[in-house]
Amino acid sequence: MKKQNYEEILKENLALKHRINQFKNLLDSIPDPVFMKDENLRWIYGNPVILNLYNIDKDNYIGKTEDQLLPEEFAESCMESDRQAVAKRTISKSEEQARDSDEELHYYEVFKVPSYNNPHGEFSGLIGVGRDITERKEAQEALESENRLRKEHEESLAHLTETLEQQVKERTLELENEKKKAERLAYIDTLTGLQNRRAFYKNSFMIDQKARESLCTYSVIAVDIDNFKTINDTHGHAVGDEVLQHLANIITDTLSDSDIHGRIGGDEFTITLVDTYIDDAVDLAKNMCSKISDISSYPGKKDIPITASFGVSQFNIDSLSFEDILANADEALYQAKTSGRNKVISKVF
Repeated sequence: MKKQNYEEILKENLALKHRINQFKNLLDSIPDPVFMKDENLRWIYGNPVILNLYNIDKDNYIGKTEDQLLPEEFAESCMESDRQAVAKRTISKSEEQARDSDEELHYYEVFKVPSYNNPHGEFSGLIGVGRDITERKEAQEALESENRLRKEHEESLAHLTETLEQQVKERTLELENEKKKAERLAYIDTLTGLQNRRAFYKNSFMIDQKARESLCTYSVIAVDIDNFKTINDTHGHAVGDEVLQHLANIITDTLSDSDIHGRIGGDEFTITLVDTYIDDAVDLAKNMCSKISDISSYPGKKDIPITASFGVSQFNIDSLSFEDILANADEALYQAKTSGRNKVISKVF
């Protein structure tokens, strides 16, 4: 009886050993890393793939822990991953890195299964299977790198576009300002800020045409600084320029924005007063004449006597042209100068 039981046990042990060898051969043939650890997380099995990957001696690893087999930093990372898998008490997945015997870096997706097979339901071991995801990881990193580069390119392009648009806006504004400046220089006397001869005639012709079409009126004043050549010769052109600017300021301050006033040349100024009869024009001329001769109003050299002569004329429907009215104003101006200067004389066509 005892002999029979012994033979049965021996037979069962042989069968179990055979099944274990079959299971081991199966695990050894798996092309992915496989390992098994006991309840103390000591190695009890590793297939050839993982032993070669970690460069572990196949005859000297059973019963050892990671810190006895692997480099310190890598060993600590593996043990921490094992502890987390045990704490979850279920299948866990993690991503780990390892360098092969050629020092090439590999990425692995590792599945770890804690076992609780002892009679008391306590932790009894850990089984792990890894899958080489290096190609997938590299493809993913390449895609992320491509997306990152594309994003950087798009951001750079957007920044470049924004910069170019801003530069275009600035250049456009600069050109517009230059155009306005050029237009201003084409129509403005730079010394006095009044309209130049070209602009004055252009605008006055428009006033004349409007007056003929609507049967309204306007008056023209011709102004000339008395003895201006003497002022220039005695005190210099810089002082002469100040005198011209002083007269221009008086004209601008006295007249309305709708009136046309310009420097025709040298010390000659001409004014076209819109919707103004000759009596009112004479009053305005006398007002300006008084301001000019008032030495206290001149901010420059106080010892320079400044006066001006004025000739005034008025439009009427029988006038041939604007030039006719301006000629009458010039004739009146000439009379003012030849009869003592510093006065206003008017002439009606």
